[in-house]
Amino acid sequence: MSEDNNQVKGNRLDPWLDNYAARAHGLRASETRSLFAVASRPEVVSLAGGMPNLKDLPLERLADATATMIRKDGGRALQYGNGQGLPRLREQITEVMALEGIEADPEDVVVTTGSQQAVDIITELFVDPGDVILAEAPTYVGSLSIFATYQADVQQVPIDADGVIPEALEEMIVRLEREGRRIKFFYCLPNFHNPAGVTLTEERRPQVIDICRRHHILIVEDNPYGLLGFEGQTYTALKTLAPDDVVYLGSFSKIFAPGYRVGWAVAPPCGKGEDEAGLGGSDPVPVLGGPVLDLHVPGPVRLEAADRGLPSHVPWASRRHGGSAGGVLTDVPVERPRWRFLRVGETP
Repeated sequence: MSEDNNQVKGNRLDPWLDNYAARAHGLRASETRSLFAVASRPEVVSLAGGMPNLKDLPLERLADATATMIRKDGGRALQYGNGQGLPRLREQITEVMALEGIEADPEDVVVTTGSQQAVDIITELFVDPGDVILAEAPTYVGSLSIFATYQADVQQVPIDADGVIPEALEEMIVRLEREGRRIKFFYCLPNFHNPAGVTLTEERRPQVIDICRRHHILIVEDNPYGLLGFEGQTYTALKTLAPDDVVYLGSFSKIFAPGYRVGWAVAPPCGKGEDEAGLGGSDPVPVLGGPVLDLHVPGPVRLEAADRGLPSHVPWASRRHGGSAGGVLTDVPVERPRWRFLRVGETP
């Protein structure tokens, strides 16, 4: 046996290091995982992890719904699901979106395992190594990790108290176009931004749409927080202003419970494709939509929870709990936020 074959590859910590794909060598430990490792400790009250308050979740009602679902439809619930998500669940999702004035057809909704899976799939679908993704500065750390996995070049646009600055967005686009760079999409969180906490003003929303449309740049609108305003206020969705130019992402993680791992995407034709090879398709994204049975609770339970008032309770629940932030922030010298994580199961 040659000396080369006897040589130990990798290193003492990871003997398989030399076998990794090239894209893996630039990856770092997950910031999100580290954050939740601290935030989940019982003695910690974290304001950083995006963790909703679940202590008032109606567990008995959910237990009853689970038992009923297993008895009535357990065979279907425990079987593989289709690639797009249950039709009834997609109908309920359009009702939730309607609370923010968004008109969507259930056929255009694709259910995902949390909205972060949708970010992953969109990036896989559009981005080649070295392609540019525009994002706000700062932006959601979980999405940054996904963009790094696909070796995207993330160019971040300044924001202020009114959200992303349109002039700065256009200046960056023009500069990148002069350099011959390929901009694949603009990823943004227009409502109650994580981590900045700002909301894109109504005045700026059509400006952002116009800039991206003139430069033929797709917008990925990530909106997990849009229904969490203290006073039940909502804002015009970018998807409403430009339905053919925006991929809209939503999630039940903040308005219901993150353990459900249910998010969704509503894509324009570019993200769907006539051959169904885009979002929800069978080729690049075989697991999008997932089985009816997720890791935690079967899908039909979501339908029963929605039927028992999930969409209708969201606005008043936000108002009901608005005073909590005042108590928490009494001695903190910061501006009172305009949103909060809601409680489920409260009465008005």
